[in-house]
Amino acid sequence: MPLDLSVMQPEPFPHPVMMRSDLYPRRQPSREEKWGICPGSVCGALRVLVRRCREEAERRKLAMNILSVAGACVFGLMAVGVFWLAVEMDNSALQASKSSCSIKP
Repeated sequence: MPLDLSVMQPEPFPHPVMMRSDLYPRRQPSREEKWGICPGSVCGALRVLVRRCREEAERRKLAMNILSVAGACVFGLMAVGVFWLAVEMDNSALQASKSSCSIKP
């Protein structure tokens, strides 16, 4: 007996359907737009200048931190190198002072 599909009704989709606009949230207004300040005004220009100065200061601070860590690493490597060189020189001086007769089989 063939199945009659005309009597069957589709069930509603059980999950909420996400719209394309949900994937891309709306752009949040900037502070200037919230406060009603024109971006081209003097106050807006000063805010932009202050923000740029703060960003520049943060970049310089990060660069100084990186350079100080690099300097500490270089200092540590040089200290280890000097210690290794002193040990090697002492070892070679000890080897040179030994006479071949002092070694007993």
